[in-house]
Amino acid sequence: MSPAGRRPGGPDTRAKILEATRAEFGERGYVAATIRQVARRADVDPALVYHYFADKAGLFVACLDLPADPRRVQLQARAGKLDGARIAERFLAQWEEGAAEPGKSFVTLTQAVSSAPEVARAVREFLTERVWARVPGGNGAGGAVPARATALVSSQLLGAAWARYVIGMEPFASATRAEVAAWIGPTIEAYITGRLGRPAGLGPGPGS
Repeated sequence: MSPAGRRPGGPDTRAKILEATRAEFGERGYVAATIRQVARRADVDPALVYHYFADKAGLFVACLDLPADPRRVQLQARAGKLDGARIAERFLAQWEEGAAEPGKSFVTLTQAVSSAPEVARAVREFLTERVWARVPGGNGAGGAVPARATALVSSQLLGAAWARYVIGMEPFASATRAEVAAWIGPTIEAYITGRLGRPAGLGPGPGS
């Protein structure tokens, strides 16, 4: 037995941690769930959770079978300057590069979100807390991206992936990633910077 009285790592430990993670995120959502709660449910030492998954974001990525942590995609895409096309291209690339069936992991995620409200809640919290909360570049306080802008950018990226992988809408389905990125990149930049034009009388833009 381990010094803490919890079961040490073994061949099935990672799977048990993931099972406990899905249950915790389902019950509490991404923000409220903690590594300690996951470890307690899995009956392992919290150090083992960190050993296998590094942090809570890594747990979420693993339990939903995401190909990459989306925040890393955003940080990589925005290194140096704001580039909406680069953000879009890197977002699509995470569902395609190295995949036996490009886009399949996105389809799996959308099925989970559509069938389980608690998963949808966790995804929303993950996007807000992990992907956008501390990514600079917008025109909000301290350069942060305001809530309306983050929602619009997320909807643009998710909508493009939905059209490309789930329903196969043309020309999204057969176009190259670079082509799709070029189409939606300028809109992403406008959302983030708050420069998106709005008809008179509709109030401030999404980045206000």
